[in-house]
Amino acid sequence: MREAYSEFERRQAHLLVVSSTDLDMTSFVAESLRAPYPVLSDAEWSVFHRYGMGSAMGVPLPGTFVIDAAGVIRWSWVAPLSAVFTPPRPPELLEVLDSLLTADR
Repeated sequence: MREAYSEFERRQAHLLVVSSTDLDMTSFVAESLRAPYPVLSDAEWSVFHRYGMGSAMGVPLPGTFVIDAAGVIRWSWVAPLSAVFTPPRPPELLEVLDSLLTADR
């Protein structure tokens, strides 16, 4: 995501990551990744639960959401309860954004 961040900015899309780790670990991860976007800590999993995310072996499963300015989820991907899954890559997310922006015009 870091490498494609400028493309998201060009589309006026804001990225943020929500981590299930405590604040110290989340800060370490954000610094290690040199993330140009916010990386938030949700150690209690409250955000994960609000978005209906599942968990496997004590770890919440990842998800990706495109949320518009009104707070409406316009697109989502939620990891299946499976050992193998492929999250959407930046090019796919950029295509989703482009299609939503085109549909809104």
